Amino acid sequence: MRNIIQTVREALLNNFKELDTWFDRDPVLLDFKPGPDQWNAHEVLEHISLTNYFLLLIINKATRRALDRKSTGHTVILPGDYFDKFEQIEVIGSQSFGWIRPDHMEPTGMKDMQDVRALLKQQFAQCMYNLSLLKNGEGRLVFTNMSVNNLGKLDIYQYIYFLTKHIERHIRQLQRLEKQFSSTGSMELI
Repeated sequence: MRNIIQTVREALLNNFKELDTWFDRDPVLLDFKPGPDQWNAHEVLEHISLTNYFLLLIINKATRRALDRKSTGHTVILPGDYFDKFEQIEVIGSQSFGWIRPDHMEPTGMKDMQDVRALLKQQFAQCMYNLSLLKNGEGRLVFTNMSVNNLGKLDIYQYIYFLTKHIERHIRQLQRLEKQFSSTGSMELI
């Protein structure tokens, strides 16, 4: 179980650290939109914070339930195919799949970027706190359904891992935006 918790912790550390670097990028790059129906970097960062907000509502509630279950004597059981679900979640960070995001996860482009940055830092701290509370496998005691990519029932560790893979997916989007920005000659405008 410690290996799983460490893997999730490292994914959180790496992805949130990478996200934070984007707030220090050139404002012209952050405002760059490759097309009228595409997001700029500000909107991508806002979307991540919105998605994290809703995922953390579920993660926080599940964490409380898991701790309650542990205190009433529920035991943690690790099935033989436990790691298969992590492999299914891994796909989220790298591949496209058919899923329509809800309107409440759509960025407005109106949020102050320092507020978004502060929110992402709080969300990182909340994820790390939840992991610290679930250090003895308690995260296996509660399952929540994930409709994205038909993942099905996820325990809390898997749910947090999903959150990191969603971030990773959008880090790749940000990197593509930067590449598009560089190839359009926009760098000459600076």
